[in-house]
Amino acid sequence: MVAPGEESRTTTVLLPSPTLRLQSQGIRTSNGRKLGKQNSLSCDVKEATGKVIHSKSKQHVFTHGLHRLQHFSYDSPVRYMMYSESAAVFISLHSDNTVCLYKLDGHKRTSLLHSTRFSFMGLTATKVSGCLVGWGPGPVFTFLDKDLQPLEAAHDALDIRMCQAAEHSTELVTAGVGNVCVWSVMLMRCKMKITEGLENRTFTQMALAAPRSDRPHRAFVVSGRVVTVVDLKAGKVLEHKKDLCSRDITAIVYCSHLDYLIIASQELSIRVWGPNWELRVAFVGHNGVVNSLFYCSELHMLLSASVDCTIRCWDLEEGDVVECVHTEQKTPPLCIGGSRKGDTFFSFSHQGVDFWAIRSLYTLHCKLGGDKRVALRQILVSPFPAPFPTRVLCVSGDSDIALVAVETGAVLTSFKAEQRILCADYCLHKEILLALTEAGTVLQANTLTNPITLMQEWQGRGQGPWQMRDHVTENDAQNLPIPGLACCLALYSYVAETQGALEDWSSLQERRGCSQRNKAALDDAKNKFLIMLGQSGGCVSILKLDNGKVLYRTPAHSGQRVTALQAYPENGCLLSSGEDMTVVVWRVNPYVQECLSIQLSLHCGQPQIYLAVLGPQLALTFQEPSSGTYSLTHINLLNQRRTDHPPREGHLDHFTGLCVCPDLEVFVSSSLDGTVRIWNEENRLIRTFQLNAVPECVAYSGFRGEMFLAIGGDLYRMSCANFLPHNYQQMLLYTYNAEPIPDFPILTKEKKDNKMNIDANRTASRAKDEEEEAIASNRLMTEDVCRQKQDEGLVTSNMDLTALLLGTVKCKKEKPASTKETRREAFDHYMKIIYRLPANIKIELEDTFDPNKLSFYPEPYEKKPYKPPSKPPSRPPSKPPSEPPTLEKVVRPKLNIPVNVEKKKCEEKMAPVINSKPKTPVKVKPQPVILVDKVIPEKPVIVEKEEESQEIIPPKEQPKPTLKPPTPPARPAPPARPTPPARPTPPAHTPEVPAFLKQFTDAGWFKDLYHDNKSIPSSLSPEDFSLQLLRYLNTCSAPSKIKILAALQALHSQGLIPNTDKLYQDLIDLVPKFARPNMSAGERATLYEMLNLLMRLKSANYNLMIKLLTLLAYKKLRLRETILRMLTALGVDEAEEWLWPELESWDSELQKQSDIWKSLHGRADCWLELWITKYKGHNKHLFLKSTAKCKPPAFTVVEVLNYFCSVQKEEYKKAQYVAPTGQKNTVLLPLYDCSSQPILRLGETYSMARIRRPPGIILPPLQSRPFLMHFPNFISLPLPRVTLSPFHISSDEDWLKASPHRYFIQQQSYVDYYR
Repeated sequence: MVAPGEESRTTTVLLPSPTLRLQSQGIRTSNGRKLGKQNSLSCDVKEATGKVIHSKSKQHVFTHGLHRLQHFSYDSPVRYMMYSESAAVFISLHSDNTVCLYKLDGHKRTSLLHSTRFSFMGLTATKVSGCLVGWGPGPVFTFLDKDLQPLEAAHDALDIRMCQAAEHSTELVTAGVGNVCVWSVMLMRCKMKITEGLENRTFTQMALAAPRSDRPHRAFVVSGRVVTVVDLKAGKVLEHKKDLCSRDITAIVYCSHLDYLIIASQELSIRVWGPNWELRVAFVGHNGVVNSLFYCSELHMLLSASVDCTIRCWDLEEGDVVECVHTEQKTPPLCIGGSRKGDTFFSFSHQGVDFWAIRSLYTLHCKLGGDKRVALRQILVSPFPAPFPTRVLCVSGDSDIALVAVETGAVLTSFKAEQRILCADYCLHKEILLALTEAGTVLQANTLTNPITLMQEWQGRGQGPWQMRDHVTENDAQNLPIPGLACCLALYSYVAETQGALEDWSSLQERRGCSQRNKAALDDAKNKFLIMLGQSGGCVSILKLDNGKVLYRTPAHSGQRVTALQAYPENGCLLSSGEDMTVVVWRVNPYVQECLSIQLSLHCGQPQIYLAVLGPQLALTFQEPSSGTYSLTHINLLNQRRTDHPPREGHLDHFTGLCVCPDLEVFVSSSLDGTVRIWNEENRLIRTFQLNAVPECVAYSGFRGEMFLAIGGDLYRMSCANFLPHNYQQMLLYTYNAEPIPDFPILTKEKKDNKMNIDANRTASRAKDEEEEAIASNRLMTEDVCRQKQDEGLVTSNMDLTALLLGTVKCKKEKPASTKETRREAFDHYMKIIYRLPANIKIELEDTFDPNKLSFYPEPYEKKPYKPPSKPPSRPPSKPPSEPPTLEKVVRPKLNIPVNVEKKKCEEKMAPVINSKPKTPVKVKPQPVILVDKVIPEKPVIVEKEEESQEIIPPKEQPKPTLKPPTPPARPAPPARPTPPARPTPPAHTPEVPAFLKQFTDAGWFKDLYHDNKSIPSSLSPEDFSLQLLRYLNTCSAPSKIKILAALQALHSQGLIPNTDKLYQDLIDLVPKFARPNMSAGERATLYEMLNLLMRLKSANYNLMIKLLTLLAYKKLRLRETILRMLTALGVDEAEEWLWPELESWDSELQKQSDIWKSLHGRADCWLELWITKYKGHNKHLFLKSTAKCKPPAFTVVEVLNYFCSVQKEEYKKAQYVAPTGQKNTVLLPLYDCSSQPILRLGETYSMARIRRPPGIILPPLQSRPFLMHFPNFISLPLPRVTLSPFHISSDEDWLKASPHRYFIQQQSYVDYYR
């Protein structure tokens, strides 16, 4: 390729067409008609090349899904094979009584191969460290060690034909002729023998179901076409199922994950039965009898082996076949099995043993197709390195565009166009989406919003006659065709200043979600972004990104249509292909007006489908379906040398994509033949990846040698480097891969509003917390400043208090009478002086002293130590009346302050403090104090004056020894207030709080509801309390409402409200009052908690469902996601897909907007009544089957809504239904949901399975019937009329094309007798 600055040249290279080469070999065509000989040649080429690839290039093919690892041929057929989990080995028993061991990867373990003779019928692994059990034939049950040496044999065994290990225990279960036994491996004895009800039955298959909460441990044993269910815990037969199939059962397996029983029979089908014996799905696809089944719980996949020499993989949840693999053996596989993790599987036949593994070539990256599974037509990856994120632009269907994050696979934003999109491109630096419609209109959209916002539409750009300003001669302007509609689009991004581009992009990210854009910022003087348009009429036009004006246009491709454009800014070139069968290489100079100049022109002789450039190598794809030619050609742009690949290495069908992986220096192509092929620079095939689906397109992901594939409308990720030769993998070691940048989806407008509300609440809460912290910090600083002054005046205060206590100070005025209020005020004032705390603090005056729980250690009072008491230090249960209570004296280390304390706890009024936290008892760490006497507050006393004079203790620093709590000494009663000898004065009676209210006493709303315990009625019951809370709910604040609703939920969950009818009715009447537009976050949370409480009280109530439908239809409330989650929790399936579209237009159709709630509520009521009537008519067969007289079977409102969703889904499928063109591998499912109904086929059930219609109403006998004498009672005709409810078929012609198997729903069919 010519470097920038060199002189450009125009070269024309003529490439011979593959069609001409075939014609030279004798293949003739005329007028484009396909001759028979030519068609046969196409088929022969496909078949021949396929055989060559199969035989010679097999080592280069990697298959997605199940593939063979190893094959071992044996002269002696395999009798049994199993996998030992503890030993991690596969073991096979052969007919000549020899045993072979294999590793987990399928290789044979030669170290343990020996000629030990084994006569067992089979082996079963146990949960005892590598030990096994050998069993059969007959009553043989032997315990083996890890070296397969016998340790112990059971002597009480019955006939054994099969043996399996229980999942939940160490037990083994065996089955044979007329018996099922449960064995204890540790004791080697039979714990239970079950023979009753199993006489004369020879069991050939068995499956075990682990116990559940509602079901015991069960075994399903097969004899012929009968499945017997055995309760292994109770040791009895539960039932015999004889109507599961009409022919003998050949394989059975139990799926514990889905609780399914899977049965294969000689009917060539596989049937999946639910826990209640309802048929979930029937798999049809094998052309022979299924010999064996194996379910891998780790992969959630069912494997089946059949006599048609195929192994099929089935998806039980999707109900479809995943893969079909031919074993390539002459004898069919007899059995299939594997490890629990699903890393290796085995199958054996009469010829030998095969090992299989499931290889995942690609994984799902982003699901885009949805249920419609529209094709993904274009994948475009932004090629800019870090720190820019890597994103994928996906164009699917006709008008859908999605922007996906490469690292996470999340859809960042999406766009829905009104016209069909031909192609699109993405400018990451400016966050602009460019799309070209089918009408030739260029769309410019803003990708900073979700969904993407359309900014400008440019119609007819580059069209019209040639002008002199287009730098064409006058002769060319008259002779050249007039440029028409734009056919293709490409964006040329030339970034010269990376740092400036990064700063601009970072500033744009700060405006995510904003639809307003500065169009002037799109015009960059240094970094150029040009829009390239290829048009019909042979023209290439260059448009400006900011306003879409035509900057330059030039003739191209001899006046014929331009079919494709590829921009390569790193090489400074643009590639274009046209209907003139040429490829033009343009040199691009983005800083001049004449920015395009032809550098090279290549004439190919036939149309090119895809093109790509890697350095100087140009890759082109050619295809001719008539000749079966699908080739990839390389052309060196420096010397125009052409390189073709061998015919046997080419694709077998149409190309679907071509791209370049620059990290590995390879080309990647995809085709309709289901393969992805890797080519090197010499155009030689390196690897072939065989997929189990058709790739729609392919693109390079931008790093680590990974590719993006479009399969079924979804985006998949494929790591090619893991399967390439070692030298290619080493190339990635020298490739710099920066750390991925987090790329989060853009929030929609609704989610953005919700997030703004949440952020606002968090900001307000954070500001409030900061304010509280500042206030608390300010208070602490103020206390530290004031503490010094208070300590200075504390000595004087202490002296004054001591003098007052000793009575040496006389007041000038009379001392007022002591009252309860004055004593409380004095105590509050005292506590403020000593502890400098607010008054409302809980002071524990009980005798609960524990030094381990205190934050300080008391110091002893050395002045006057106490004498040890005569009684034990523990507090007695009651004191004699004559003994007065003791007193606790609180003394600071520096001061001796005696104090008078009341007996009663004082309720102090707290000073106003700003605090948003709930009121809880505050743990205060006061100054170190000395406990002189203990306080046992039985009654108020006054400290007796000491005989010796009190003196002030000088300040003295003393250590803090660890002491045991001092015991209260016994003191005589003070003479001033003698205690009555009979009994102490009882304390004031405080009403006791009911037990169910104690859990709410600390709540703020409870204190607002009841100011003290006296205001609580003694006869208050939980029901009355709940109704009182509902009345208080209308007047309290929003946070209190949520707490009150939580309290009601707690009362209900504790079973304290047996009758909830009144509570439910009052609560549901409050819903319209709380539901209003423009609700705050707190009001939304209150309504959400109220609905949750209603669901707990009565989940499927009619009135509740009416309220939920009204809230869902009332769009101004913006509760759509919340209500849909509640409906899903109630059991309504697919409410968002089918129920929401029905209710979405209700509020806009209202004629009266005065009372929207009342109108929507009435409409929801009428609508639900209508569908209840329809549901009754639909389920009329339930009324016929009901055994209760005059009582129709009950149903819930949830079932009615599910029925509505199923009807809507069926109508949608009818509109989208396309008749099948051929026989499918799986059963043809009906258009409606029949997951709860069994699917039966004509001729598969016996006559007693049909449901007879009852005769109806019996008329009373006639009183006089002279003309009806000797008349027969009824007439029996020989044949009954059978009315079936078949699956929907579009027309009679489709019946002829459909599968010959006809299916019907048994519960909806009946028999009419002509009587």
